[in-house]
Amino acid sequence: MSGSFRIFKIAGISVEINLSWLIILVLLTASLALDWFPVAAPRYPVLTYWALGFLAALLLFASVLAHELSHSLVARARGLPVKSITLFIFGGVSNIERGPQSPGIEFQMAAVGPLTSIVIGGVSLGAALLVGDASPLIWATLYYLGVTNLLLAGFNLIPGFPLDGGRVLRSIIWKATGSLRKATLWAARVGQGFAYLLILVGVWQFFTGYLVPGLWLGFIGWFLLQAAQAENAQVVLESLFKDVTVGQLMGPAPGGAQGNVSVQWLVDNYVLPYGARSIPVMSGETFIGLITLEDIRRVPRESWPLTPINAAMTPFARLRIARPGESLNEALPRMARGDVNQLPVVDEMGRLVGMLSRDAIMRYVEIRRGLGMEEVEPGQLSRREGAGRPSQGEPPLPVTS
Repeated sequence: MSGSFRIFKIAGISVEINLSWLIILVLLTASLALDWFPVAAPRYPVLTYWALGFLAALLLFASVLAHELSHSLVARARGLPVKSITLFIFGGVSNIERGPQSPGIEFQMAAVGPLTSIVIGGVSLGAALLVGDASPLIWATLYYLGVTNLLLAGFNLIPGFPLDGGRVLRSIIWKATGSLRKATLWAARVGQGFAYLLILVGVWQFFTGYLVPGLWLGFIGWFLLQAAQAENAQVVLESLFKDVTVGQLMGPAPGGAQGNVSVQWLVDNYVLPYGARSIPVMSGETFIGLITLEDIRRVPRESWPLTPINAAMTPFARLRIARPGESLNEALPRMARGDVNQLPVVDEMGRLVGMLSRDAIMRYVEIRRGLGMEEVEPGQLSRREGAGRPSQGEPPLPVTS
């Protein structure tokens, strides 16, 4: 997620905080310090309320982290790679790199999150009952955590995709119909309906004087709507590409430049004459890296004649690459994570054998739509320009010796 940074690892999974999380942390701390603690435990210093408000907000996000971690651990136990967990303004999200392969795994992954929140909520409320009047501040903190976790579980169990309840619903429809695509479509429709309801309630609250709650509900509804549409589009594309390999859609490998030529020579002989934005860098016959316009811009203009391109390139070890025999569904997330327009396709011997471009993928989708083979909207595969990667339509480049 853009604007996120890693804070630590737990069970081998990176935990990241998005900058938007800081906003909700401040708002939640202020709400607890000004509204909840003075009412639940009166006659304490104001500074105490602010300190406990901050602590309770952190404990709530620790609960959210536990909720997401349960999703991630079950996913990893079922063979699905988990990249990270990100806390952001609307809670948390587990970045699981591949979808579940069966409705049973989907059900387990979805149900464990709300179950974790219910356990945390129940334990917190039980502890609050034990504390009772002995310590009003501790009681108020535990009671808040208990009620909030139970509400979090209840909200997530609403059967609207992509909430956990929506994923449970999808697993049930998937099991009944045998079609992941159909199950996703119906679960996403329920999710979109729930999102529209939240937006309508938020608008009504906004115009009846409840400005902040109305805005908050509207934003949550909008977020769920976008997420449901994105999830549905993702499953449609995965279904479309399930039998397609990278080698079937890749274009021919462009000619490369030897790594010892200067940046100035490359600009004069490749970039300007051919409009090239990305050139393979070779050492003899070996593919050693890729140099893009962005790489060239990082070199001071006056240093172009003296700087070899192998000193400015992105080396092979840092490139996102694809293999000709791998599924297109495995390569696409790599392209999306790097926000690049092309992936070099390299065989098992390390030789550059082609380029996989967004343009080629979109052409494939459009041809299938033109033949009436798939109902795929053009916007479901958006073209995002990457870091100077070329489009498939560029002229072929010469090979230098």
